[in-house]
Amino acid sequence: MISRQQMMAGKIFKDKLNRILVLSPLPIETQHTAHDGARIIKAKTDVYLDIGHKSVREGAENLALGINIVNLISIVICSSPYWMFNSITDSYFPIYFLLSILAGTHFLYFQSIIRNYFSLKKFKFIRFNRQRREVALPFTDTQDFVIIPWEKLYAWAGTSMMITESTAIPLSTLTITIASPTDATDFKGRYEVAGGEEINCIMQWECIRAFMEDGSDACPDPSKVNTLAEYKAARRQMRKELGPWQWIKQKLIDWLHYSYFAHWLSDWHEKKLPKVTIPENIKRWSEPIPEDQWQQPSDELIEANFLAHDFYDVGGHLGDVNMPVYDPRKKVTFNQQEKKPDEP
Repeated sequence: MISRQQMMAGKIFKDKLNRILVLSPLPIETQHTAHDGARIIKAKTDVYLDIGHKSVREGAENLALGINIVNLISIVICSSPYWMFNSITDSYFPIYFLLSILAGTHFLYFQSIIRNYFSLKKFKFIRFNRQRREVALPFTDTQDFVIIPWEKLYAWAGTSMMITESTAIPLSTLTITIASPTDATDFKGRYEVAGGEEINCIMQWECIRAFMEDGSDACPDPSKVNTLAEYKAARRQMRKELGPWQWIKQKLIDWLHYSYFAHWLSDWHEKKLPKVTIPENIKRWSEPIPEDQWQQPSDELIEANFLAHDFYDVGGHLGDVNMPVYDPRKKVTFNQQEKKPDEP
């Protein structure tokens, strides 16, 4: 297990199947483009940035596709000659069977959506306040927000190899957490976003880092891809551009995914959840403060960025094994001295 005392931005820990690239504390510049590939940015102002759950729309569409595949298979079975013309079978049995399948799959579909909503209500957004250089996270035992300094936040891109018979597939996750108040080496609470590849996790993190260090213009706006208005506009455009067969094919795909409902559900979540998850004290904390009261980067972060820039200027990249890492206790360490994830 990695002790948090070993973790500084740029540090690498790895073994044969796992690799961890530390992105914070001391969140140095990454030299990568900010890209919200997972669409976790939920709100952005000049003061704060909210990140939250991944797209509700994608989950609802994938679940709908699964149940509709089951439904179509059931329709084929119930329409087969064996079911329709077998004399020992009640003539109404195929109809009853099919209706029970349709009712059962849709019951599971809406039950999953309702359960997901109440689960999301419990998970509050993480809010980054760039004027105060602080982060509010719902990582207490009662799921109330705790506020910590931005530069003391822990974040890393963790990559594990999924081994199959023929290949090894790297799967990366961006993890954000805080120091445990009761254990000098452990963490408390965890927010994770699947990124696919390490570079995607870095670009996702860069959205947050760029907002905090460079301003709101350096960070992407909340995505409108999942909104019902965008969906309607896209389909109107498709109707003009696609031929009759292609249009029918697209409508069939939309039906199998319940796309209209999924986009409406995404809109409803985005409007409803902030009202029930942001307490009054965090709203007050999120209000603008006079510019002369804005917090500034620490000397340690400035020095860490200078060290990183020197490395980037000679062709280095974040994540290289020879990258020098700024440690306030030792000033400079090197990734050649790395320890493996299973070492204390």
